[in-house]
Amino acid sequence: MGKRKKKWNYYRVTFQWIILLLLGYMVVRAWVDPAYFADFEAYCPIGGMQAYSSFLVNNSLACSMTTLQIAMGFALIAGVILFAKLFCSFICPVGTFTEWLGRLGEKWKIRYTITGWADRLLRLLKYALLFITFYFTINSSELFCKQYDPFYAIFTGFGSDVVIWMALLALAVTILGSLFVRQFWCKYLCPLGAATNLFAFTVVFIVITAIYALLIWAFGLSIGWIWYLGALCLAGFLVEAFKQHTCFFPLVKITRHDELCTHCKICDKVCPYNLNISEADKVTHIDCHLCGDCVVKCPEAGALKYNGRKLNWLPPAAIIVLVVAGILISANNQVPTIDQQWGSPEQMKNASIYTQSGLKNVKCFGSSMAFANHIKDVPGILGVQTYVKTKTVKIYFDPSVITTDGIKEAMFTPVKEIIALPGEDVNQIFFLNTGIDHFFDPNDAALLAEIFGSREGIYGFETHYGEPVETTIFYDENKIRPAEIKALIETKEFGIKDGDQTTMVKPGFAVAWVKDSHLASSRQEFLQGLFEPYDRTFNDYETCDSASLATLRIPFPEALEPAKKTMIGFLRNHLMNDKGTVRFSTRWEENNPFLYIYYLPEKTTPENIMLSLKKPKLHITYKSGETEDIDNPFMFPGSATGLIPN
Repeated sequence: MGKRKKKWNYYRVTFQWIILLLLGYMVVRAWVDPAYFADFEAYCPIGGMQAYSSFLVNNSLACSMTTLQIAMGFALIAGVILFAKLFCSFICPVGTFTEWLGRLGEKWKIRYTITGWADRLLRLLKYALLFITFYFTINSSELFCKQYDPFYAIFTGFGSDVVIWMALLALAVTILGSLFVRQFWCKYLCPLGAATNLFAFTVVFIVITAIYALLIWAFGLSIGWIWYLGALCLAGFLVEAFKQHTCFFPLVKITRHDELCTHCKICDKVCPYNLNISEADKVTHIDCHLCGDCVVKCPEAGALKYNGRKLNWLPPAAIIVLVVAGILISANNQVPTIDQQWGSPEQMKNASIYTQSGLKNVKCFGSSMAFANHIKDVPGILGVQTYVKTKTVKIYFDPSVITTDGIKEAMFTPVKEIIALPGEDVNQIFFLNTGIDHFFDPNDAALLAEIFGSREGIYGFETHYGEPVETTIFYDENKIRPAEIKALIETKEFGIKDGDQTTMVKPGFAVAWVKDSHLASSRQEFLQGLFEPYDRTFNDYETCDSASLATLRIPFPEALEPAKKTMIGFLRNHLMNDKGTVRFSTRWEENNPFLYIYYLPEKTTPENIMLSLKKPKLHITYKSGETEDIDNPFMFPGSATGLIPN
C-alpha cells in the first residue's frame, strides 16, 4: 500500500502566511523607509475591545485607539457568536507562531498535553489576566496589554510602551510553554482567548449583562463596573472549567457522520488542541476554533462537515466578510477619543458646534485631555470631542457668550522660540512679519522650529493669534533673505531626525502675506523679547508662610539655549527631591536670566540646593511613579550670587 498523500488546509495556511508576510513587510519597510510608520495596532481587536470599554466607562478611548480597532473588536465578537474563534485560528500571529513551535516540540517528543483538573484549573490564569488587563486599561485609558504583549514587544522592537521585564517574561513563558505544553499560550494565558470564550458562552454573557443592567436601571443600585468585569471573568472561568462545551452558540460547528467515519482518529491527531473529534457527533468543545484541519485531513469524504454540509470555504469567507464590514463601518462612523461635557443639560441642548481639523497636538488620550483642560475654563465653551485619527476636535459652545473667532483664539497658544543664539558680535537682528496659514497649535510651532533650525541665519520667532497666524521671524540678513525664509516655511516635505531614525512629514504651511519693513532690533532686545519665564510650585508650597521662605538667586544664562530650554522642567523635577524646596522660577533681570529657588531654611540649606543642582545626574520621578536618572546638561557656578531675604 502506497504512502498516503499529505493533505494541506490551504485556506488556513494561506491566511497565516499572508498575515506573517504583511507583518514582515511592515518591519522591513519601517527599517528602510524613515517616512513610513508601521502601525502594528491598526487592526487590533483586543485593543479595540479595551478601548471601547474605556469609552463606555470614562467617555474616553485608550490612547491612539480609533474606530477601526473598535470595529475589528465587534467583528471578532460577531465571528465568535456566528462561527467560532476564527481570529485565533486564521489570523492571530501569536497563535500561528506558538502552534508551529508546538509542532517542533512534538517532533522532539518533548510536548505534553495537560488533561484533567490540572488543565481546567490552569485556565483560570487567562481570565485573571483578562481582568487585570481591562481593569488597568479602563482606569488609565492606556492599553495595559502593550506593557507585556509578546507580539507588540517583538514587532515594535520593545518600544516605549513596553515594560521590558514583563514582556521578556511573557515571551519566555510563551516560547517555552509552547514547546513543552500543547497550546500553552492560547489555552492558559491569552486574555483575548478568555474574552472570545466569554462571547462563545453567549447565554452566560447575556444573563450577567442583563442582571447588571437590571440592578442599576431597575433597582437604582450603585454597582461599579469592576464588579461586572469580575462577574464576567469568574463566570467564564467556572463554565469553562466545569463544562468546557458551548450550547447553541456558535451557530456553526463541525459535525461527524458516524456512518462514514472509520474511527481512524486522524482528526484527533491533527487537531491543534487534540480534541476527541472521532467520538463526537457535533464538536462543541470551547477550544474548537473551526480551523478545519480535521475536515481537510479526514481520509473519508463527507465524514466531517460544517453543520452537515461541505462548506470548507465558509470560515475564510466569513473572515473576509467580517473584516471588510469592520473597515466599512469604521470608515463611516467615528468614536471620539474623549467626549467631555461640562455644560448643563439645558445648555448642551441649545449648544452650537465648532469643528477644527488638522490639530497635530491631538494625537492620543493624554494630549486630548490636555486640550480639553486648556479650553475648559473659557466662558461659553461647554464641551469637547476629539478624534485622534483625523486630528479633529468638535467644540460645544454657547453662541450668545462666545463666537467661533473667540473659540479659535482660546484654542491658540502663542509661542516664543529661540532657534539659535546670536553671537556676541551681532549688533543688529532683523525681523520679518508674516501670516502663516494651516498653523494651529504648539506642535506646528515645534515643526516650524525644526525647519528653521535646518538653515543657518534664523535666530527665532514668536507667534500671535490671527487668521492667518501672525509670526515674527528674527534673522541675520547676511545669511538668509526673506524670500528664502518664505520658501522654508512652505517646505513641502521635511525630515525630522530622532537618533538614527528620520521621519518624513508634510508641514502644509502656506505664507499668506509678508511685511518686510526691514526693521532691526539689538541682540539684547531679541533675547529679552523671546525669553519665557518659568514658574512652578511643589512640595506643599501653598501651605507655607511666605514670611518663612528664603530665596536663592542664581545666574541662569542656559535658560536661553534652545537645546537646554526643554530640560528646565527636568531640573525642577530633580530639585523636588529636596523636600525643603517649594518653588522654582526663572526671571529676566539685569539683561540676563536668573533662577530663583524658594526654600524653607529649617528643612534645607543653600549648600544642599547647590549640591543638588550640580549633580552629574538628574533624578526624575514621573507621574506613573517610575524613576529615571538622566545626564544633567546644566553648569552652575560654585555658589549662588546671593540670598534674598523675604
